[in-house]
Parts: sequence; structure tokens; C-alpha cells
Amino acid sequence: MGGIVVFTPMHFQDAARYVTETGQPTVFAIAEVNKKWYDSLPADLQQIVDRDAATEAAAINPLAIEIIDKARKGWTDSGGELISLPPDEQAAMMTTLSSVGEDVSKSRPALAQAYKLMTDAARQTR
Repeated sequence: MGGIVVFTPMHFQDAARYVTETGQPTVFAIAEVNKKWYDSLPADLQQIVDRDAATEAAAINPLAIEIIDKARKGWTDSGGELISLPPDEQAAMMTTLSSVGEDVSKSRPALAQAYKLMTDAARQTR
């Protein structure tokens, strides 16, 4: 597992021609704020942070897509091939992966709590 944005500039295509793209990125960007600091802000400033964070999260998408598209083009221009799974295999993989986080974390309460916190936050952004 890896990311085309890493593979291409490191010339992995010189050693391995094929990449199967699964839509499961292992390289991603994240921005965080300190919870203690955030909780210390008055409600109006929290709303500003929330609003601006949502705006910037959406604003970065076109640039992220451009970076990925450039890396994909670089891969194929250098002789590499990009492979996509057939739709039924892609759907089966997504079904299999959909429960991994919960399955792995359920026996460790602290990890399960962290996983729930992250999935709840992700749901709020959809």
C-alpha cells in the first residue's frame, strides 16, 4: 500500500511497472488543533475556527486532485501502468474493509473510543 504521489517522484516505476489503484489512500494531509486550546475559546471564536476549517478543507480539494493527476500522468509517462479493479471486485474490497477499524479496535477500549471519535467526526463532514 502506498500513494502514487510518493511512488512517481521516487521512480518506483523503474522497478515495478504496475500499480493497482484501490481508492484507499495511505498518504493524506491532516490539520489539527489542540483540544484544550479550542475548548478554551469562546463560542463565537470556536464557530470561526470551525467555519474556516471547513472552508479550507473544501478549498484544498482541487489542488489535491491536481497533485494526484500530475503524479498519475508522470507514472504512465515514465512507462508505468495504472490498474483499476473491476467494479464487482472494488465493491467486495470496500465491503471487506468497511468493518476493519471496528473489528481491530473493539477489544481495546481506548482504541475503540478513539476510533468512534474519528468516525463520528468524519460522519459530521459528509
